[in-house]
Amino acid sequence: MWTGSAPLSDTARDVMKVSRTAVLGVVLALLGLISLFATTCTPTEAAILSTLTPTTARIGTADVPDGPKGHWQLVFYDHFTGTTLDAANWSTCYHWGCTDAGNNELEWYEATQVRVQHGTVSLTVVPKQTNGKEYVSGMLSSYGKFSFRYGYAQIVAKLPVGQGLWSAFWVEPENGTWPPEIDILENWAQSHCVSLYVHYGSSNSWDSANMYVPTASSAFHTYGVDWEPGTISWYVDGFLVTRLTVSITQPEYLIANLAVNGKLPPNSAVRFPQSLVIRSIKVWQHPAQPGGEVTY
Repeated sequence: MWTGSAPLSDTARDVMKVSRTAVLGVVLALLGLISLFATTCTPTEAAILSTLTPTTARIGTADVPDGPKGHWQLVFYDHFTGTTLDAANWSTCYHWGCTDAGNNELEWYEATQVRVQHGTVSLTVVPKQTNGKEYVSGMLSSYGKFSFRYGYAQIVAKLPVGQGLWSAFWVEPENGTWPPEIDILENWAQSHCVSLYVHYGSSNSWDSANMYVPTASSAFHTYGVDWEPGTISWYVDGFLVTRLTVSITQPEYLIANLAVNGKLPPNSAVRFPQSLVIRSIKVWQHPAQPGGEVTY
């Protein structure tokens, strides 16, 4: 989003992949799954993946990523137990303020819109005039509390639905520079197209892939990124979506938020309140990763 241990047995498998041949014309065959770049998420173009074998088993008693195999060590987690947000992990505004004016967003973030209950945290948006903005909403930021370089970051989430609602789970540099940025999940809630972005380089080069997830707003799914030296790989429900050759070396912190898009604002069909509901956020690293770093 640029300016710039709850079990997952109910995580849905209804996921489709689509192509982005108009931009790169490249088909990646990785781990036996066809991953295609996409600029659209038309269901008729999508390959149905629900009958395929996922790349790893579901998270159960062993707390491992729902994505890449290998030897992993859990270095950050929040299962959102109890009724209070863990302030050691999260702030409820950006470190520079409580909105992102550079994105033409219509929300103001408030702690009141972040609610922990029933093993989830809900980031909830409602219409309310606040500090010149038309909506109040919720966000999580680990700035100054946790950052990492290299590893696998994963969210388990159910998305809102409605024009103008902009969910995201992403990382950006702890040192305040921009880019680079890795968007593990972005969704404009007028569709079930989940977008995966990376921004990098002084000229803000970027690339992306899309997944069509028809139950994104009615079921929990896992969305993750494997950030390694020189490569970034995205997974949805354990399926590899795409892998890009990109070098990002700055330590980055975590952000999850529900913004309101000022370019395509909510219309009268949107029923408020709407929430981005998160079951868990976790980060793993390889125990002996060269160049790996964690800061608390």
